[in-house]
Amino acid sequence: MKFLQRLLDFYIQSSIHVGFAVFCLVKITEITVNINPNPLLAVFIFFAAILGYNFLKYVEVFWKGNYHSAKYYSILFVSIFSLFGLIYQFINLPNAIQMHLFVSAILVLIYPFIRKYGMLKLFFVSLVVTYITVFIPFANAKVIEMDLVIHFIQRFLVLSSLLIPFEIMDSFQDPISLQTFPQKYGINKTKLFGMLFIIPFMILEFLKTKSSLISLFIGLVTVIFIHFSSKQRNKYYTNFWVESVPIFWLILLLIWQ
Repeated sequence: MKFLQRLLDFYIQSSIHVGFAVFCLVKITEITVNINPNPLLAVFIFFAAILGYNFLKYVEVFWKGNYHSAKYYSILFVSIFSLFGLIYQFINLPNAIQMHLFVSAILVLIYPFIRKYGMLKLFFVSLVVTYITVFIPFANAKVIEMDLVIHFIQRFLVLSSLLIPFEIMDSFQDPISLQTFPQKYGINKTKLFGMLFIIPFMILEFLKTKSSLISLFIGLVTVIFIHFSSKQRNKYYTNFWVESVPIFWLILLLIWQ
């Protein structure tokens, strides 16, 4: 059991789980709007998510040379492997998509400067992930323009809601100067804020060319996760279960659509 727990911890800490979640968001976009799958783009985003999250989480550790342990060497290996993986995918992608990916890379590099603005960082992260997982897959697709707008807004709303449990979990260790939502408005109001975002998410589903009850179910699941969020929850609640929502979402789409 200890081995399995260490394996799970490494899977989470190395951001592989995040990579799968973001990969699934791309596939969800392709399926829900019937875009021709772009495996190169999806795999690139998988590797980029791993590398980007590891950079944001561990850059200070590696910069200061405090990585001399099996854990950090393993994370470094995963990060380097992801770097080579995304480079290989990148050079084979169309120039138009490469430009969008370059913009997304700049946005990721900006994040450390945005993070000190506690309330802004939540929306910034949601916007960047939405841009990567909705706008870029649409880039070369011939679809109704309104569908792009609806999907973009929906994804932004649900991602903002899914980040609420992380905001609550982190509120006890974030510097009070950040003035995150839980710090400024309290846990209950923050939960209500996240839940309210799901209402327009669900309403917009009926305005799409092809609506799905699965999206409504995902909205309900998100509300449940927000409701049961607290400072006392263990790390797996957010870092594994909440981040698994896109994976669960894709599985449902593959089964019933």
